[in-house]
This record gives sequence, structure tokens and C-alpha cells, in this order.
Amino acid sequence: MIGLPGALLRSRAACSVLAVAAVLGGFFVWHKVDRSGAVRRAVVEYVAKVELASSRAELEELKRRHAVAAGAAMRLQTEIEKAFAEAEAAEQELEHYVSTVEDSCVVEPGLVERLRNR
Repeated sequence: MIGLPGALLRSRAACSVLAVAAVLGGFFVWHKVDRSGAVRRAVVEYVAKVELASSRAELEELKRRHAVAAGAAMRLQTEIEKAFAEAEAAEQELEHYVSTVEDSCVVEPGLVERLRNR
């Protein structure tokens, strides 16, 4: 039995065939091991791309919301300033009416009754 492997190793053709088979076997094993690593890398890259796209979309939405909120705040501030101006004008008008009435001014009883009936 020992003579047969020894005879095969002495033959140049047999050694070439064994070398080619060993190289092909090594390539097959490397392919199997590398394929699972390649799949893992591809999945990691795909997940990273999806997360990046999601983050960009979220950032754009936050920018849009910020712009809408800033516009609403500006309009609200304008309305508040307008309301304060109207209140100030009403207060000044009331002070003007009060200042035109004399301190000794008295309302006639008939006028008070007519105003109540309205």
C-alpha cells in the first residue's frame, strides 16, 4: 500500500494533478469562507446606506418643521405687536374721553334711564 502513494509522488504528471487539485480545493475553501464575509460586508454597507438615507430624510423634515415654526412665530409676534398697538390706542382714546369731561359733570337721571333701556 505504501508503494502506491510513493509511486504516484514520483510521477511528474501525478504530482501536477495533485498540485492542481490542491490549488482548486484551496480556492473552493477560500470561496466558501470569503462568500460569507462578502455577504456580511454587503449587508453592513446596505444597512449603512439605508440609515444614511433615513437620517438625511429626517434632517430635511426637521429643517422644514423649523422653517414652518419660525414663520408661525414671526406671524404670532406680528399679531401680538398689533394687539398691543390696538390696546394702547384704545387706552389713549379712553384717556382722551376722560380728560374732556369736567370733574363737576353730572349725568341727568333721564339720560341714565334711557341708556339702561337700550
